[in-house]
Formats: sequence, C-alpha cells, structure tokens
Amino acid sequence: MLTRLSLRRSLPLLLGIFGLLFTVMLTAWHLPTRIEENLAGWRNHTSQHLALLQSSLSDHRRLGRNAELETELADLASLEGVLWAMVIDRGLQVIATTQLGLSPERLTLIDAGELAKQVNGGRAGWFGEGSRQLAIYPLDRVAQDGTPLREALLVEYDFAPMLAQTKREAWFYLAQTLTLLLLLGLILNRLYGRLLTRRLARIDQAARQFAIDQQPQNLSVGGRDEIGRLARTINQMMNQLHERQLALSESEQLFRDLVDTAPIGMLVVDRELRVLQANPAAAALFGCTPAELLGNLPGDRLLESDATTRLLSTPANTPLELTGRRHDREVPLEISCTPFQRYGVRHFLVLLRDISDRLRAEQRLRFLAHFDPLTQLANRNYLVQRLEQLLAARLPLTLLYLDLDHFKRINDSLGHEIGDKLLVQIGDRLGRLMPEHALLSRSGGDEFMLLLDGSNHIRAEQLAQCIIEGFRPPVRIGQYECYVSPSIGVAISDGRHSASDLLKQVDLALYAAKDAGRNCTVFYNDALSDAAAGRRALEQALRRALDRDEFVLHYQAQVNAQGEPEVMEALLRWNSPERGLVPPGEFIPVLEDSGMIIEATRWVFREACRQACRWHAQGYSLRIAVNLSPLDFRQADLAGSLLAILEEEGASTSMLELEITESALLEADEHVQQTLTRLKAAGLPLLLDDFGTGYASLTYLQRFRFDGIKIDREFVSGLPDSEESVALVRGILTMASHLGLHVVAEGVENERQAAFLRLNGCPSLQGFYYARPQPAAQCRLQQNGGPINLQLPLDA
Repeated sequence: MLTRLSLRRSLPLLLGIFGLLFTVMLTAWHLPTRIEENLAGWRNHTSQHLALLQSSLSDHRRLGRNAELETELADLASLEGVLWAMVIDRGLQVIATTQLGLSPERLTLIDAGELAKQVNGGRAGWFGEGSRQLAIYPLDRVAQDGTPLREALLVEYDFAPMLAQTKREAWFYLAQTLTLLLLLGLILNRLYGRLLTRRLARIDQAARQFAIDQQPQNLSVGGRDEIGRLARTINQMMNQLHERQLALSESEQLFRDLVDTAPIGMLVVDRELRVLQANPAAAALFGCTPAELLGNLPGDRLLESDATTRLLSTPANTPLELTGRRHDREVPLEISCTPFQRYGVRHFLVLLRDISDRLRAEQRLRFLAHFDPLTQLANRNYLVQRLEQLLAARLPLTLLYLDLDHFKRINDSLGHEIGDKLLVQIGDRLGRLMPEHALLSRSGGDEFMLLLDGSNHIRAEQLAQCIIEGFRPPVRIGQYECYVSPSIGVAISDGRHSASDLLKQVDLALYAAKDAGRNCTVFYNDALSDAAAGRRALEQALRRALDRDEFVLHYQAQVNAQGEPEVMEALLRWNSPERGLVPPGEFIPVLEDSGMIIEATRWVFREACRQACRWHAQGYSLRIAVNLSPLDFRQADLAGSLLAILEEEGASTSMLELEITESALLEADEHVQQTLTRLKAAGLPLLLDDFGTGYASLTYLQRFRFDGIKIDREFVSGLPDSEESVALVRGILTMASHLGLHVVAEGVENERQAAFLRLNGCPSLQGFYYARPQPAAQCRLQQNGGPINLQLPLDA
C-alpha cells in the first residue's frame, strides 16, 4: 500500500504508525510491568520493614509491654499507604490494633479460616489483589511451659496512591518518549526530505521531462552517496539516450531520404503482396503518386495475370521480368522480393527497376555484334559467321575484299566527319551494285567485303569491274566532290576451305591489287601465297640480319661544280650469307612494312657518325647524308634518339646531314613539325629529297625550314634533250636560288647532263657519272671521265 503513495507521504505515515505501535506496546507492556515492578519493590521494602518490626513487636509481647506494642503499631499505621495494623493470637483474638472495632473476622482480603491456618502455620505472607494488600507476619513467643504461642502481625496496605503516582510517572515517561519520537520523526522527515525525497523528486521530474521532450536535463543533485551516483548515472544515461535518439533520428531521416530519393522503386507489401508503403520512384514507374499505390495488388499494376503466383514462387532476391502499366504505355520491369519480419508478421520488400534502357542497350549490343553502326551494313563478325556456315555446308562461294585507295587523305584533308559520310554513301552505292542474295559488310575502316553464293570466276570479275566503274563518278558530300577508287581482292572457294584460309587468300589478293597500282582487281592464286611466304621468310631473315649485324653501308659522293666531293650519302645494303648482296629495293619495303626500319635507321645513323669521325680524323672534311624513312617520324622521340647517338659517338652536327622524302611530310602534324624544328635547332642540315615527285613540295618549303632540296633523277634523266625537263630543272634552280636553298641533282649519268647542270648553276651533283655506291674502303672519284688521285684508305 505504501508503494502507492509518494515518499513525502509515506515517511510521515510510517513514522505515525511507528509512534502508534510504540504507544500501544508501551501502554500494554511497559505500564503493567512498571506497576508490578513498583509493587514488588514496595512489598520488598515493606517486608524488610515488617521483618524489623516483627522482632521488636515480639520483644514487646514477651515482656508484656503492651503500651510500647500499641505505640509501634500506631507508628506503623502512620506510614504512607498503611490502612491499619493489629496483632492477633492463634484464636484470632485481637491483642492490639490501630483501628477500633476492627476484628479478623471482618477482614475482606482473607477469610477467617484461611487467616487461622496462616497464623497457626507460622508463615509470613501477602494476600489481596490490586492496590489493597494484607501482610501477615508471625510473632515468635514461648509460653512459660515452653510451648510456642502463635501470634501474628496483620497490616493492610493501600498502594493506590503509590500506584497512581507510578502510573503518572509512567504516562509522563510515555509522553516524553512520544515527544522525543515526534521530534526525531520531524528531524528524520526533514533530513529524509533533503537527502532523499527532494533529490529523488528532482530525478523523477527530470526523467519525466526527458520522457516528454527527449531533451536531457541538468540534474543539480550533488553528493557522493547512492542518490548522487544515481543522479549522475541518470544524467549520463539521458545524454547518451539523447545522443542515440539524435543518431537514430538522423539515421531514420537519412533512410527515409534515401528511400524517397532512391532511383529504384521500393514497395513494402504484406503476405498477399498488398502495398503498404511506396517510395516516389516506385510511383513514378506506374505514373501515379505513392498514395495511389497503397492497397494495390500486383494485378492492379502488372499486365501478367499470373504475376502474384510468379512473385510468390520465385526464390528470394531473384529478379523477375514483368510488365507494368504506366497510363497507356507498357513498362518492362525487373522485380525482386525479399522477405522480412515486421512486428512478428511476414512482409516483403519489393524492388522495381525500369529495364527499358537495358533492353534497348541489349538490342543495340546485338545489333552492334552483327552490324556496323555507321553504314548499317553487316560487320566482319556477321560475315565470318555466314562464311563459316556456308563452308560447313560445303557450298561454293566467292569473297571480294574491297579497300578504298588513299582514303586517309580524305580524312586528313576534309576531316573524319566528311570521311564518315563518304563511307555511308559508298555503302549505299555498293548496295545498289550488289546482286541479289549477296552479303555486303563493312569489315572496318575503309574496307568492305562481299560474299557471293557460287564460285563463278567470270561473274566475280564482272561484279568487280562493275564496282570499279561504279566508283568513277565522284561522290558529293556537301560542297565537296570526292573521287574514290577501290582496290579489290577476290578469292573463290569450292567449299573445301576453312574461313581463316579464305580470309587470308582474299587479303593476299587485295594486297597484290594495291601493289599492282590500285584501282584494279586481283584474283587469288598460289603464286600470291608463295610470294607471301617468301615475304615472311624475308622478314624473318631481316630480323636475324639486325641481330647478326649483316647490314653494311655504301657511300655515294655528292660533288661540287669542280668535281670535288663534299658529301657522301650513306646507302643501306644487306650482305646476306645465304642471299649475297641483296638490292635495297627488295628489302627496304619489307623493313618499312614490318617497322624494323626504325631500328635500321638508328644503326645507319650510328655507323655514319663513326665513319664521319674516322674521315675527319684522317683529314677529310666530308659530311655524310643519312636518309630518314617516313616511319622514323612515328617513334616518340626521333630527334632525341638521333642527338643522343651523336653525343655517344662523339660526332658533331656539322659532320652529318639528313635527307627527308616528301612522303614523310604527308602526315605533317605537330609532332613532325616539332621533330624537324628540334633537329634544325641542333645544327643538322635538312634536305628535301625527291623534290617535285610528291604532292605539295612548295607547301613543304613554305612550312618547314629546309637547307636544301634534291632534284629527283626523273627530271635529270631527260636533260638536256627534253624541253619539259629543261624547263622544270631551270625553274627549280631559279626558285631555290631565290629561296637560298642548296640544290643537289640526283641521277647524273653522263657528261651532257653534268655540263647542263653546271652551266645552269646547280651547286652539287650526284650520280654514276661521278661515283657508284661503294663501301668506305673502296670509294674512288672520277672527274671529266678521268680518275683523280684520291682514294680513301683501306682501313677507313
């Protein structure tokens, strides 16, 4: 019951109950005990007094002093609480008394018979109850004959006043005790309030306030006792709970924000898949609001009639493709269900994704896997698959491989956008030229393939010629007219070839068509395969030649007008142990095609540096000219590589010069410009080789700072009889003079050519008339057809 009351009420109530119980116990136990104790004490005191008086009275009685006896009795009766006193004999006759008219028979506290027994027995005793007590004490007396005489002293006491005093003292003691208890209770209640109740009330108030607003309160409850520690613990607990509540609120808010902003549709559904919660992304998938989704079943939003069964039977977290309704549109969806428990009830988290983009991407990938995205034609992969199917069925077929001649120039000059549009129109033009049931594909870049059923050689040749003729009209792209010619390789199979073999054959045929001058058709034959095998063998031999140091340098002099050599051009030769001295026309193209020309050029330049240093050490101030291939400019740091070789070999830039063909400048991008600028800044003379045979020589002279040009042997060979050659050479010499360019005429083979060039001011001449290419140890020079006395030392 007390636990239902507050501590402020329960403590006073407990103190009151304690006081009441104490009062009842004190009244019921202490007061009677006190009276009994006092009564016993008075009896003992009286017994001691009567015992003394007994001896005195016995003496008075033996000596017959009755007067003294009565006096003793009177004194006894005068004592407080004594009502009367008498002396009686064994016959109950009064000998002396303090109250007249009183006889033993009239006593109320003891009857006569009992009194007689008590007297005759000679025993002392007390009789009576309460405050009225009768004391009987025997008096010893002996008769003359020696017989004892039985007499007794009777005294009646009234202890009522004394008992009343005792009760008054007991009640006073009780009042004092209760007063002390009351004061102690008040003090305890005060201390209880200060140390316990008030502090606990503060804790309770703070806890209640925290439960209302979840804001931690600053408990001003001090002390090191249990309540103080409790207050600190609760204060710490409220702070921790507040922090955790804030973190939980932030986490819940973050989760709600994530769910609301998630791009994936999320639904919480019950066991019947009825929607209980929905995020905006899920509502957007169906073109409605989240509130409109609440209570929906799968059949309300999905087209499939068995959607509920499929969703419930599909394993958890397994995506299932279904179709949703968004107004009048169908939306492909990927749906997965994940079960979870919520308040002990099974629910599902449903994730929905719009897979329209993915399906379109897959469709696009399937298209890209088999078709070219630019021209919409079949791609190489699809053609190879079709080719393998026909060959697996042992069906005869014909394969045409078409490559556009010099298409890169159109890309470089007009841009890739024009090039792409050109490829689209070429695809359309080829499509119009194709026979029925033929497969046209773009295999990559500017290459197309045609797959024909049957192995008719004449039909294939007619189709190839028709394609070549169909390319003669220009293709108009905007304001540009593009002239394009194809090179075509053809391979015919009777169905017994593999796809890879047939592709190799048609590739060899196309390569042969390009070598044959382009814009033509070449059919595959075994000779092409043999040539390819020979080319592969030659390439492998050249790789071994680089490793075995089988290359040598021959030098051809460039002389001045007086016939004195000034420059020796370094020409690469291959002295093969198996093939002998191989002409450069046979292996230089292979070096260029395989990329080994870069390593070969570095070897040539290093050997030229060493030879120049030897000649200069022997007193011959000859420069060595080194040719650079167009492929040399494709390496990352051509200038740095050459300058590093110069430094390693201890040669100076005045000992060498570089000859660059116009074909190397066809792709004159920023990298080529920077390379030439760096070589020029280092002090290496730069000459434009084969001048006049390229495409834009004058443009190159304007863009690049060349030190000189070399007139191609094609112009020199017609001198002096060909008027065209005469005019061209004179024009080149005049132009070079005005531009301050040094001129070297190549291919001088007779005196008439030399005389014409000297007469027209050509400063340097080179050709068989002066010297053939020879190893450094065999170099001899001739002048005017006669030998001169200059022969380089054999140890050179």
